[in-house]
Amino acid sequence: MSRPPAHPLALWSSPSRFFLAALGALGGMDTFSEFPYLMTHYGGLAFVAVYMGALLAVAWPLLAAELAFGRRQRLTDATAGLAQAVSGRLGRWALGAAVLGGFLMFCYVAVVTGWILSYLPMVLGDGFRAATPSFLGAYFDHMVAAPGTPLAWEAFFLLLVFLVLGGGVRAIEDLAYVLMPGLLALFVVLILFAASSGSFFVSAPFFIDQGAAPLPVLLIALSQAFFGPGLGTASFLAYGTFLPGRVSPGKITLALLVAQTLAATLGGFALASLVFSAGLRPLAGGAFLFETLPLVSARLTHGVLVVALCYGGLVAAAWLSAVAWLEPAMQIFAGRGISRLRAAWGLGLTAFVIGVVLTLSLKSWAFSFTFFGRLKTFGLLDVLMILAVNVLLPVGAGGLSARMGWDDAGFLGMGRRFGVGRLWPWLLRILVPTLVLVVIVSAPRLIL
Repeated sequence: MSRPPAHPLALWSSPSRFFLAALGALGGMDTFSEFPYLMTHYGGLAFVAVYMGALLAVAWPLLAAELAFGRRQRLTDATAGLAQAVSGRLGRWALGAAVLGGFLMFCYVAVVTGWILSYLPMVLGDGFRAATPSFLGAYFDHMVAAPGTPLAWEAFFLLLVFLVLGGGVRAIEDLAYVLMPGLLALFVVLILFAASSGSFFVSAPFFIDQGAAPLPVLLIALSQAFFGPGLGTASFLAYGTFLPGRVSPGKITLALLVAQTLAATLGGFALASLVFSAGLRPLAGGAFLFETLPLVSARLTHGVLVVALCYGGLVAAAWLSAVAWLEPAMQIFAGRGISRLRAAWGLGLTAFVIGVVLTLSLKSWAFSFTFFGRLKTFGLLDVLMILAVNVLLPVGAGGLSARMGWDDAGFLGMGRRFGVGRLWPWLLRILVPTLVLVVIVSAPRLIL
């Protein structure tokens, strides 16, 4: 049976709209929930410099090649979908790992976003006015033990995500055109607010080099450079299928990584400044979201409004990265003759079922095990995260990098060169897979 004819792929309407959408893909919730802690514990601006270097080493070659190979696939055979963008068995397995890893990571982020949206009414109602760390721990335990409300909010978030995905590239770029500038403006407003508080400048020394040990800083920066921007999800491979021919993949990826570093630094500085203004120290990941920020709302003047805006910004960051992580799956389904609307409904329902399982794993279905010397107590949620973070995403990133690096015909057909001549394929063949291996062996960690 022949494949049904596919609709021609639309292109990004302008390079600036692509830039905003791609920047949103790189700046997920993990970037902004982790950076306040990382900057203030691992060297301040010195950590940012190491992080930028790690991005240039691992993300620049990989993401630029993904854009170029995605565009080549559109020009070669747009009806085949993304499945044929990278040739060979290794390429197919790596792409499959990336798509599945991105989907599983999205399921986890959707659960966390449901929790954030569940906290938002409590924050707006000033329900954390007299909150203490013990109260917040009990409140979180109660929420996950009776998960009806967070699951309802998660379903709402899933609806938002898949409505955009169902609308294709125009809906994606419209979302980024509204949310990304708003997110950056929010960080500026938060910094100005923190500057107006009496204890703002107490935080300044924490953004100067703290003399952290070089090797741990390097490994943590490399880990953040891999997981924070969502490498290994093949999102840029999918976004490349919409890329106009006049755009240079290497140049625009470099600009994106510089902008991502600036945005992460701005967001980390803004959020950490608020925390210091409240007399607290930033915690990492989930502890920052569900312990630190509620305490900030209780301790700062106008803290309710400020923390509500923080939660809104984190949801916006999750929304922008979610549509990027899921776009590869949408294009693979499109290559099999399945409409975007049907694919969106199917993926959305599947994500919700997985979200229910993950939520129940926190209490009702919880079990414990040890992984590389670390005790895991959240059962299937921990299993899913280990599978995605320690297996699928690294296989996706390393496998795609190696396969694209050895695809000489692909590089010859890319059009404009990256500006590094024959060096670029060797970066993909050796450097990127090696750095991915270093991340997994030396610095494995779970997002949030």
